[in-house]
Amino acid sequence: IFSQSCKKGTPTTDTSIKHHRSICKHYLNKVTTNMNTAIDHNNGAIRLLEKGYHELALIEFKKAAQQMYSITQELKQQRNISATEKQPLLTVCTTRANSIATNNSFIRSTPLLMSYSEEPISSCTIESATILVNMALCYHLDSLRPNAMPGAVQNAVTLYEMAYSLGLQVNEDSRSHPIILMSLNNMGQLHNEVGNFEKSRLYLEDLSAYVVMLGEIGEGHTVSDRHEFMLNAMVLRNPNTCAGAA
Repeated sequence: IFSQSCKKGTPTTDTSIKHHRSICKHYLNKVTTNMNTAIDHNNGAIRLLEKGYHELALIEFKKAAQQMYSITQELKQQRNISATEKQPLLTVCTTRANSIATNNSFIRSTPLLMSYSEEPISSCTIESATILVNMALCYHLDSLRPNAMPGAVQNAVTLYEMAYSLGLQVNEDSRSHPIILMSLNNMGQLHNEVGNFEKSRLYLEDLSAYVVMLGEIGEGHTVSDRHEFMLNAMVLRNPNTCAGAA
């Protein structure tokens, strides 16, 4: 019903136009509600992560990821809405949370919060990548514990890879930059930690190249962040090397 009634030019009477707008508004409200729910799960998970409750944080991150899958499907249908009937959706802004204390200063341990604004969106790639990189960080930090969850390191690497891949798809959006930087830096650190030094160097070389490509674009704190990432990329070569700030 939705796809048929929302096709451009379908409504021919005042009644059908009102019905068309009602269906579209209901649909868009559903997308917004689901996005809000995903954001709540993501930000709630970060609060748990900051307190060291890794398992509980992962439950919330996974709930956020499930919501993002639903939103992805809904946004595919949303593209059928005519331009004249399209309503504002939710644009999600990412902000930095507090850095989580860790004994390894090479790790970028600052998860990404999500907040709301009221501009139109046509995809949720940034939001999905944000949740994935936060989940990866959760596994990464857990892997440092003596009683780490089974497969924590591999899960972290896999999720960083997925976040990195999604970030590259929307590289023109500046919100992707911290996702890409964190993913490359932390994958380099993880591989170095387990002795995969050659693979670690590949990620860190990509990290330094990406920092150079970004240059001095952005606000002061983001430029400072990049300098720290560049220092890590230059220095991190074996487990006994001292790091720059992370």
